[in-house]
Amino acid sequence: MNSLVIQNAGKMLAVATLVVWTTPCGLAAAGQTNSPPATHVTRCDLFSHGMTVGHGRILRTPTLRDGRPCVEVRLMMETHVNLLVFKLSMKMDEAWISDASGLIAYTWDSTENGKHTAITGELRDGVFRFEIVEDGNKRFWSTPRTSFDVASISCQPGSVLTNGETRNVRVLDPSTCTLSERVYRGTGTGKMTVGKSPIACDTVMIEYSGTHLQRWFIADEFGPLILREDSDQKRGSYSRCATDMEQKMGETNGK
Repeated sequence: MNSLVIQNAGKMLAVATLVVWTTPCGLAAAGQTNSPPATHVTRCDLFSHGMTVGHGRILRTPTLRDGRPCVEVRLMMETHVNLLVFKLSMKMDEAWISDASGLIAYTWDSTENGKHTAITGELRDGVFRFEIVEDGNKRFWSTPRTSFDVASISCQPGSVLTNGETRNVRVLDPSTCTLSERVYRGTGTGKMTVGKSPIACDTVMIEYSGTHLQRWFIADEFGPLILREDSDQKRGSYSRCATDMEQKMGETNGK
């Protein structure tokens, strides 16, 4: 089997798990109720060249942060690859917290072939500050909020793109603590079947640094959600697809 099927699968997983972007979308009332908030769970599979390489869950939960209504999106993924020429075992837990202005806090925790990485970031006084711990080594990175337009999970660069419309966007990728300019292009509508339910989606193409992403996404009472993401890049390709969706009450810890 061609080793490119899973080449750098850990890094591909990091990109693939950027599967949602958050805007409260009318969640203020839900975030301010006394009853436990509902958590919306989306299960997904990760494929590379026709082979299943990972499974995961996306949990979207209304919450409060500093008294402001927010939505937390938590992504938990596992991948295990055991080939003659390549072996990978990785578990990751990623969380995005956004309010009406966009991303305000971020965490990443992963163990890849025994190597642990943790990233913690928060927006304070107009500056996003990150602490990165890689295999016991700590470093820091920061950037002004004015240096980027959206975070990397965003499917719309502000206003909605019409079919064929393109826009250059400054993007923060908190999983790598980098800034880049990306081209977003509206590609119309599509349809996906999740479980047994056909779902109408909007679609977008995102291009940057030799990478091409195609996303199928929706928005509901829990905010936007990417149902499918196909990526073609120099180090390989993948497809991440939603397989099941359900709502559970009071499951804020992903249990």
